[in-house]
Amino acid sequence: MLILIIEDERRIREGIAQMLAEGGYDLLEAENMQQGLSMIEHEAPSVVLSDINLPDGDGFSALRYCQNKGLDVPFIFMTAFGSRDVAIQAIQEGAYDYISKPLRFDELFARLKRLEELQDFKGQVARKSERKLAESRLAVLGDSAPMQRIRRLAASAAGSHAPLLITGETGVGKGMLAKLVHASSQLSKHPFVSINCASIPENLLESELFGYRKGAFTGADKNHKGLFEEVGEGTLFLDEIGDMPMPLQAKLLHVLDDGTFRPLGSAKTLHFKGRVVAATNVKLESMIENKSFRQDLYYRLSVLSIEVPPLRHRPDDLLPLAESLYRELAAEMGRSVHGLPLSMVEQVQQRMWSGNVRELKNYLERSLIFEDETVADDFDLTLVEALKRFEYSWIKRVIDDCGDDKVKAAERLNIGLSTLYRKLDLPVSGMDS
Repeated sequence: MLILIIEDERRIREGIAQMLAEGGYDLLEAENMQQGLSMIEHEAPSVVLSDINLPDGDGFSALRYCQNKGLDVPFIFMTAFGSRDVAIQAIQEGAYDYISKPLRFDELFARLKRLEELQDFKGQVARKSERKLAESRLAVLGDSAPMQRIRRLAASAAGSHAPLLITGETGVGKGMLAKLVHASSQLSKHPFVSINCASIPENLLESELFGYRKGAFTGADKNHKGLFEEVGEGTLFLDEIGDMPMPLQAKLLHVLDDGTFRPLGSAKTLHFKGRVVAATNVKLESMIENKSFRQDLYYRLSVLSIEVPPLRHRPDDLLPLAESLYRELAAEMGRSVHGLPLSMVEQVQQRMWSGNVRELKNYLERSLIFEDETVADDFDLTLVEALKRFEYSWIKRVIDDCGDDKVKAAERLNIGLSTLYRKLDLPVSGMDS
């Protein structure tokens, strides 16, 4: 547990820190509110132990700031002995607890122990909810025979810490599947970190993965934590693993075999405690024959493997998936829909969907934006044309929402009334008074 102590009296702050350190806690110290808020945002402490009266504000202001920012960190306030009203206010404001000064450390340790147990319980509930959500999201991908098999394989992969290789065409949802496996696993309380091996030059990819120490190369003016270190005990997702350069493949193999790595410019070996999930849309077996991918790395990555079939090979999943995605996208846009319009069902069924789930999702999103299936079906629009049509559609929606009051709609859109008429291609003489 990482505890942030906010106390302006140095002697008191250091005394509290010493006792908590002896109790096995990790500590941060701040001498005023602004310094404390900065540490809360950047260091994410497990709990804040704060004095109420601070030189640049009060502890309640810090608590309210965190609440407004959505920073879920419990506060324990230190109050003067006998300050019953302040203690009551602390609880009413949303503090976890309070403790009177001078501190009794047995009492403080008891409160921290109770908080740890509560956070652990909340973590268990959250992980269970995440697993259920992951299972439901996975079910959304379809219930055809191929996807039932994928779900069984994903459940088995979630119960293991071994490397996992996910293969399949572009757009089939390999990244989503990786996230679902992570969310369903015991690693779900730890980070899920991803990187696309095809989008970063070799020298930058190495520093991103392994990190570096100050002075390791020109421009390395400070220490940089790599993804192997940042992920902790979580999941590192290596997308497009087939594009990883051969020298880095050898280094990745070493991490998987030995569980250790060394940041650039460092003499210290660090331990990798997480899990690697890799994905590719190319045939790694062919790359092995061409000497562009290491066979030993392939065997190490594919201890567990899942091949996600293309959408065209599981037609039974198409409409349920389209229906689910359509509702999900509509909810994100704040739209109320009753389901996939009947006029779109035939179009969804007739397409080959060579871009798989990604193409289907883009199609449905365009349909919701333009509210016109014929427009959504036209993939030859220029960007300018698409923006004009979206603008027209949006203005019409705002006018409808304003009860056809164009003056009110123009005010809401923050444009002049003549501009609104021009964008709707209406004569200015017809403007409402």
